[in-house]
Amino acid sequence: MIRPIKDSDYANLVPLFKKFFPVHNQFQLPKEKIIFYLKEQSKTNELIVYDDNGLMGALYLVKFGESSDGSHKLWKFRHFAFENEKIGSSLLKEAEKIIKQKSKTVKIELTIAETEPGKEFYLANNYKQEAKLTNHYRWNETTFVLAKSLS
Repeated sequence: MIRPIKDSDYANLVPLFKKFFPVHNQFQLPKEKIIFYLKEQSKTNELIVYDDNGLMGALYLVKFGESSDGSHKLWKFRHFAFENEKIGSSLLKEAEKIIKQKSKTVKIELTIAETEPGKEFYLANNYKQEAKLTNHYRWNETTFVLAKSLS
């Protein structure tokens, strides 16, 4: 079941994020600092989770821009982690549905480091690679900009 985050969920998300993002700076911190960070992110960005007798996926929906009339919005997913592609696909479809309900037209832009999982997953779900960035998150690492437009 996909649902919004509950306050009691944050501690249970830490192992999921640490496993999915083994080189991410934020998820190398102690558990208490990660929980604080996740709660801070939740103040400004919607966090949804996949719960099937345990948290098996999560992602933040982040709006980072819009047209002057508000009809077109720019979104990204932050910290999209999942235990398997079936869970990932369910979360992705729900996130796109939520975002689409909030705007007439949408562009979703994602940055995926080469050391993080997900690039092939997004490509298989109709995202297109629009750019390649060098030394973006970490030195000598390539980051890919993937995007999808919805109307």
